[in-house]
Amino acid sequence: MSIKTLLLAITATITITTATAQDKLYKKNGDMIEVNVTEVTTRTISYKKADNTAGPTYTIAKGDVAKIVYENGSEDVFGVVEGHRTPSVKKNVKYGNNIISVMPMQITSNVGVGMAYERVLDKAGILSFYLPVTVAFNPQATDPVTGIRTGANNNPEWFIMPGLKFYPTGGKGVVRYGIGPNLAYITGKRWINDFVYDNMGNIVAVDSGWRTRSTLGIMITNSLNINPNAHLHLGLELGMGFSYFNKIGSRNENVAFLGQFGFKIGYRF
Repeated sequence: MSIKTLLLAITATITITTATAQDKLYKKNGDMIEVNVTEVTTRTISYKKADNTAGPTYTIAKGDVAKIVYENGSEDVFGVVEGHRTPSVKKNVKYGNNIISVMPMQITSNVGVGMAYERVLDKAGILSFYLPVTVAFNPQATDPVTGIRTGANNNPEWFIMPGLKFYPTGGKGVVRYGIGPNLAYITGKRWINDFVYDNMGNIVAVDSGWRTRSTLGIMITNSLNINPNAHLHLGLELGMGFSYFNKIGSRNENVAFLGQFGFKIGYRF
C-alpha cells in the first residue's frame, strides 16, 4: 500500500467519524439527549435528533436546559440539574492550543527520554501539529577482538518525528483519542560488527566500532490524551512504521521496522 493511499484511508475514516459525532443536551430535570445543535438564541435552542439528522428540527426553551456538551468537548452552561444539592455542571473549561510535554520514558530502538510540542491548528481542535524529539541511549557494546566494553552514553541516537494528529471528536476534552502520520528522522551512532569470512566460513577479520546512523521513515502514531483540568496534560503513545532510507556507516541497510512507545506529562496553555 502506498503512503498516499494510507493517508487517504486515514482521512476518510476521520471524516466519517467526525460526521457522526454528537452533541449532548442536558435538561434541568436530569434528562440527557444526544442531538446535533443547529442554533442557540437568547430564548431557545434548536436541534435535530442525532439518530435522524435529516428529520425535523426541534426547539426547547433555554430555561429548561442545564448545559450543552458539544462534540468537540466545549460546553455551554445555562443552569443546574434538578435534584442536586450542588451544581452538577462544571464551568466551561478553556483548553489552550499549546502543549509542552516531557517524556520520562520513551522506548524507540532503546530506552530514552524526550520532549514534545503540540499546537492545535483549527477552532474545533480536530487537527494538530506535533513535534516530539527523543534521545535513546545505546546499551554497552563489547569489542569481539579486544573484549573491551565501550561507553554507550557518548553515542546516543536522536529521533525527530514531526507530524500531524487527527482527533475524531476534537482534541479539547478530558479524554481524547488521536491518530496521525509522523515522519521519523533518526541520527546518531550504532555499534556494528563487520566480520570477514574465508571460503571455509572462518572469520579472518573483524571491523567493529560505532558507525554513524542516518534513517528516514514514516510512522502512524496512536495517542491517548488525558486533560484532568485546563492545564495538566497526560498522554500515552504507540507508533509503528518503516524506514525508506537506512544507512549505517557506509552500508545501505534494508527497510527497517520503526516503533515507539512512551508516556508524557505536560502543561497546556
